[in-house]
Amino acid sequence: MNTKFFKRLIICILAIGFSVNYTQGQMLRLENSESSLTVFGTSNLHGWKVDAKTQQGAISFNNLQSCEIDHLSLTVLTTSLKGVKPGMAETASETLKSDKYKYILFALTEVKKITEKDSGVFELEALGDLIIAGTKKSVPMRFDVVIDDNKVILEGKVKLKMTDFNLTPPEALMGAIKAKDDIMLKFAARFIESTIL
Repeated sequence: MNTKFFKRLIICILAIGFSVNYTQGQMLRLENSESSLTVFGTSNLHGWKVDAKTQQGAISFNNLQSCEIDHLSLTVLTTSLKGVKPGMAETASETLKSDKYKYILFALTEVKKITEKDSGVFELEALGDLIIAGTKKSVPMRFDVVIDDNKVILEGKVKLKMTDFNLTPPEALMGAIKAKDDIMLKFAARFIESTIL
């Protein structure tokens, strides 16, 4: 992907994500301290995980009561992915080519189905564009949405393959430890009313 185009795309997503849409209602912004995103993987020896420490995002609705999402975008700083085991942060940073691609980007493109599970609780089947290390893929996903007064919580998980994003599964100890291609992203994103004007 052209680097200049990629930078413009990041700016556009961030600008959209943190503006007020007066035709559809106010944007809710992601509360980083109350949200989590964890990447789980396995290797030939053991499992591993890294947690995102820095996220941004926004959501707005055509109809909040029926959970009709108008806009959803998420941004994760690649260098903020940290692991409990030594070297995991460096390995994740190298694998994601964070020296060149600073962010993991997600933008919802289509909601296929909305199922009301309880009052204020919905399950959504959707599609979204996910950009990792400059490679964009349309990703199907299913997640729960909880609407509670002035806050919205999204919870879900999605399975991916690193090679689908042109990433090479990392190795350690001169190839003695080899990560497997399959990974899973598990997220819990909390959105609150935005005060940005």
